[in-house]
Amino acid sequence: MAKTKQKLGEFGEYKVVKKCACPKYKKLKTLKRLPLNFKCADIICDFCGFLAQVKTSNKNQIDEIPKTILGAAWKPQKERMDSAIYFPYILC
Repeated sequence: MAKTKQKLGEFGEYKVVKKCACPKYKKLKTLKRLPLNFKCADIICDFCGFLAQVKTSNKNQIDEIPKTILGAAWKPQKERMDSAIYFPYILC
C-alpha cells in the first residue's frame, strides 16, 4: 500500500502528464510516467526523450513556492551531477 507522500507524488506526476507540455518539444500529451523506482527521473517525453523529476508538495498558498521540497535518490543524483548529467525539476 502506498504511503501518503507516495500518493502525493503520484498525483503530481499524473497532473504534469495530463496538463503540461514538454518543455523541450513544446507539445501536449507527449509526457509519460516512468516506472516506479526509476532512478532520478519521473517523466519522459516519448517524442524527444526529455527527462524530468516531478516534486509535489502540499501548500495552502498555491502562488508561493515551498521553502523546502522533499528529495530522493541523492546518491544516484550526485553521481549524475558529477558526470555533468542534470535532470530538471518540475514543481507541482
